[in-house]
Amino acid sequence: MFGSVARGDRDLRSDLDLLAVVADGRGKVKEEDVHVHVPSEFLELEASISWYGQRRLGAMFDNGELFAWHLFQEAMPVFEAEPIIKNLGMPEPYLDAGADIASFEKVMSAIPAQLEAFPENAVYELGLVYVCLRNICMAASSKLCDRPDFSRYSPFRLDGFTPVPITQHEYDLAMGCRMSGQRGMRPPLTVSPSLVAEIHGRLALWITELRYLLEKN
Repeated sequence: MFGSVARGDRDLRSDLDLLAVVADGRGKVKEEDVHVHVPSEFLELEASISWYGQRRLGAMFDNGELFAWHLFQEAMPVFEAEPIIKNLGMPEPYLDAGADIASFEKVMSAIPAQLEAFPENAVYELGLVYVCLRNICMAASSKLCDRPDFSRYSPFRLDGFTPVPITQHEYDLAMGCRMSGQRGMRPPLTVSPSLVAEIHGRLALWITELRYLLEKN
């Protein structure tokens, strides 16, 4: 397992992130075969399974991908036929922060047009802001902090850069929008297209400047 439960910062929004590593060419097994290994104290959490073949997982470590660092820092075995993550050792350096930020920046750039065309989708678009901002800041944290920060509040923990121009209340609102789409929770009632556009406008320039900083360095 990895994520908030493995980090020890589980809260009411947490689910249980599970990594299921399967033999190459064998495909997925039944989810029940994974769930049977979940410790009893976590059984009430909704499980989210990430499936990887052994070869693909090894390639991620060899390429220094950010998810490989996520697993290296956090993964805690609940069942292993062999110690896969331990055997992979430390991933190669993560060198794609600028490119990864640019990809999420591109997704963010489409939000204003989508809001104008479909204002009824404001909740979805604010949830997308949360996804992009969190992933951008996780990537940036690998360069600005002592170690990559994979927590949900990584945007507020970057060192050596202007504080993110969003309040924690607004960020939690955006997180709630994302959770409503992912997990069927009741969506926030205070989200309007104008609010989403205003938050997006504040973040867009900040994200561009963050990417410039990382590319410069």
